[in-house]
Amino acid sequence: MATVTDTLGTRTSLAYSGSSLSTLASGTYVANTTAYNCTTNKPQDVIVEVDLATTNSPASLKQCSIFISESLDGTNFRSGPTSGTTTTREGELVLLGVVPMTTSSVTSINMFSVRQALGYVPNSFYVIVKNETGVALTSGTVYTAEIATTVA
Repeated sequence: MATVTDTLGTRTSLAYSGSSLSTLASGTYVANTTAYNCTTNKPQDVIVEVDLATTNSPASLKQCSIFISESLDGTNFRSGPTSGTTTTREGELVLLGVVPMTTSSVTSINMFSVRQALGYVPNSFYVIVKNETGVALTSGTVYTAEIATTVA
């Protein structure tokens, strides 16, 4: 009888322009600089880990919202804000989840499944972070790890 095994791949960080994520102002969006490509390894899922912190006391919503903008062909991506403060088309993005940020000087970490959010693994995607803490972030990193399935 065949054995099915899921394996979590290497944790790798996504690149964001300069220090744009680690100093993200409140009410602002930022997306990774290059779309994450799922066509090379064809993973069953991609786990997105978001690590964020601020040295200031969070106010307002005390969270960062994490969105995904996917593409079926690597060229045409879901509409919605990827930078700046305009929220007009935010509803077109898919919410991966939120990172609660209730305390200053503590790194808040949360993990999300791309397959769970979308129902499938796309050709490629961007991870968009929206700071809703009421203060600027002072550090931030987004990581990915692929889940591969083997049948032996």
